Amino acid sequence: MKHRFWILLAICISTACGFAVAQQNLQRRVSVNVRNQKIADLLKSIGKQGCFYFSYTSNWVAVDSAVTITENYVPIRQLLDRLFEGKVDYKETPGYIILRPAPYRLAVFPDNNADEDKNYIITGYVTDERTGYKLSGASVYEHHVLLSTLTDKNGYFKLKIKYNGPVTLTVTKELYKDTSINILGAVRITNDPHRQYYSTDTSFRSMEKSWLGRMFISSRQRLQSLNIGNFIATVPVQTSITPGLSSHGLMSSQIVNSLSLNLIGGYTAGVNGVELAGMFNINRQDVKYVQAAGLFNLTSGTMVGVQLSGLSNTVFKSVNGVQAAGLNNSIKDSLKGVQMAGLFNFVNGTAKGAQAAGLVNVVGNTSEVIQFAGSLNINNSHSAGMQVAGVGNITRGTAKGVQVAGLFNYAHRLSGTHFGLLNLADTLDGVAIGLVNLSRNGYHQFAVYTDEVCNTNISFKSGNSLLYTRIMAGRNLGPEQDLVMFGAAFGHDFILGKSAMIGAEGAFQTLFFSDYQEHRYLNKISLYYHHRINRWVGLFAGPSYAVYTNNQNDFNDSKLLNHKLAFANFSDRTKGWLGWSIGVTIL
Repeated sequence: MKHRFWILLAICISTACGFAVAQQNLQRRVSVNVRNQKIADLLKSIGKQGCFYFSYTSNWVAVDSAVTITENYVPIRQLLDRLFEGKVDYKETPGYIILRPAPYRLAVFPDNNADEDKNYIITGYVTDERTGYKLSGASVYEHHVLLSTLTDKNGYFKLKIKYNGPVTLTVTKELYKDTSINILGAVRITNDPHRQYYSTDTSFRSMEKSWLGRMFISSRQRLQSLNIGNFIATVPVQTSITPGLSSHGLMSSQIVNSLSLNLIGGYTAGVNGVELAGMFNINRQDVKYVQAAGLFNLTSGTMVGVQLSGLSNTVFKSVNGVQAAGLNNSIKDSLKGVQMAGLFNFVNGTAKGAQAAGLVNVVGNTSEVIQFAGSLNINNSHSAGMQVAGVGNITRGTAKGVQVAGLFNYAHRLSGTHFGLLNLADTLDGVAIGLVNLSRNGYHQFAVYTDEVCNTNISFKSGNSLLYTRIMAGRNLGPEQDLVMFGAAFGHDFILGKSAMIGAEGAFQTLFFSDYQEHRYLNKISLYYHHRINRWVGLFAGPSYAVYTNNQNDFNDSKLLNHKLAFANFSDRTKGWLGWSIGVTIL
């Protein structure tokens, strides 16, 4: 029985909340009796009772003020008017009441006439209620038929509306309280609840302020977005020549379309289907599922699906899918998918997937991507993927994956693998494979030594005990035979203690004779014992085995081959012997 009681109680609460969301919350009646309570806490309490939330920006709406108020069974709208002294406007969306500042009042003086084609031509003026000053740039719209206009410099407006029943005209302007009037209200129109909604997202303003937004979005459209930016409608199809010449006129930026066709370019609220343009697409909110333009796509919200353009794609939030552009792709938030660009890819947030660019890929935060770039891959945080670049890879955090570069690799901390001529890291915990591998905690050691081929040699050792690299040079000084050696070696150190280790390495050397006119190849494997005397100096010595190849027609190397231990003839041109090396290390 107890279980049945709790289940029944949960169903009742859920049903009550669902009913509360379904009805008009501003008309709900509440009773309050508070003393010196913050408005923010009072709003939270009212919303909790009605199973809805208040949405507002605290620096616009004074919710930190303390109030003392007693009201019995009054509508929420009336209570809000008293709390904010009529200086805040209210919008409703499922589950929310949206508050916005509106310290001023509008006055509307409309005229309406019906022409022979049963169209309404509605004209009038919009003024400041207190001063009577005629207001320019106010939005006047009818949200059933999705038509709108802006008042001119004299506050005058004109709307031509196809007759289909009563008309509700709404006038809005930033910092003014919305005003609505009904024309021919005797006929009732059923409003589709799925056709329009209110959005509190104002991120589109950053998109409109971008240089592409300023160039292709008119001042009238920006003003319209400022006035009625929260009103969004959904319509199956729209067509346009340019953003100002659209099948929805000035309302095009307030409408989400399933199919959007733009001959030159269009500016819409969003796409939930397909959008195609000869030159450009601009969207205030989200885009699904296919968008293609000859020049560029500019999206303020998220992109899910495929975005294609001849020049550039810019998304102010996240992308979950594929971006491909002739020049560049830019995402201000995160990527889950693939970016492909002829020159440049940029993700400001996290990235998972792949990037391929002719020049540069950049990720601003943690990435798990495979990056291919003709020049540079840059990650400003941690990376756990693979970076391949013609010039270099840069990871400013920890690199746990693989970096392959034609010239250099850099990671603040390397836990993965570097392949490059020059590898740099503050902390080297992984493996660096290159000619020079420098890190704060790794090897940077010079050596002076002698061996059975050259009596004077120097080398530089870098990397760490897991894998190190030595670049070397030497010269055989003396009357027996003059030759010069250049080479490189890769090796591993087996640490025996604090001051002792055994090293195993393989070396590839080139020997030059007769003033560099002739050269030979010498490959060696070596095993040596190294003992560090102090922090700066050490001694090493050990055996080696060398394989010598003469690639010249004349095999007259008798002086070099004399007196070698365990001498072996592998062929007419390839010889082998047992060698040695002994020397001093510094640092």
